[in-house]
Amino acid sequence: MSALYILPFDHRGSFQKMLFPDSKELSEEQKNVIRKYKRVIFNSMLTIGKNRGYDDLAILVDEEYGADIQRDCKKLGIRNILTTEKSGQKVFDFEYPDWKDHLLEFKPVYAKALIRVEMGEDHRVQNSRLKELQDFCEHQQMGFLIEPLIEPNEADLGTCGGDKKRFDRELRPGRFSEAVAEMHAAGVMPQVWKIEGTETREDMEVCSKAVFDGGRDDVQIVILGRGETQEKVDQWLSVSATVKGVNGFAVGRTVFGETINQHHHGQL
Repeated sequence: MSALYILPFDHRGSFQKMLFPDSKELSEEQKNVIRKYKRVIFNSMLTIGKNRGYDDLAILVDEEYGADIQRDCKKLGIRNILTTEKSGQKVFDFEYPDWKDHLLEFKPVYAKALIRVEMGEDHRVQNSRLKELQDFCEHQQMGFLIEPLIEPNEADLGTCGGDKKRFDRELRPGRFSEAVAEMHAAGVMPQVWKIEGTETREDMEVCSKAVFDGGRDDVQIVILGRGETQEKVDQWLSVSATVKGVNGFAVGRTVFGETINQHHHGQL
């Protein structure tokens, strides 16, 4: 199974907050600024690919700001991953009511669903939508990628003294394992899990075991960047590199976030 090195720039809400923090509704001119920066990011992928080939590379971009980039990927033979979720939702919902038509138009190598999971909540509606997406992908011979962001519930925060970083270190791997078991029980079994990194190899092994237990044998795990520092992402990748199933990463804002922000505000 080949490595999967993803350049993700499907951010929508976070791009808006970064570039236009005072705007609730973006004008078409502001949207075009975001499209321009996403094109700059994509051009960096082209530069890398021309030097080393595209075999293990992939891009993840949304349709709203990156439809032309998606089309260019198909022409150039670069693996394309398309976002399906509506941005900023607590419960997964589709970006477009006619989401099937959008997937058929762009024919991504993987359809991606970002979800938020808080254990103790009722996830039946979310899991039902994910299963519907998965079934459609299988029928159309598209891959399916899930990005689960594990969030603490009130009891978790109480245990960790309200410290979200402590939750990440001490409880998140176990909560991730519970979340995956719940999704597997609902029949949700993607080919690729795009997951948050862990502080230790042992914690990533907990996550890996969860993904393979009761799931697919051919599953892949890629480590996301979550906008963390380069040092933190390096640590996550280092401790995860030899864990079963981990064979790639999806690092975006860590690479380009600060630079784009500074350029947009005239600091570069």
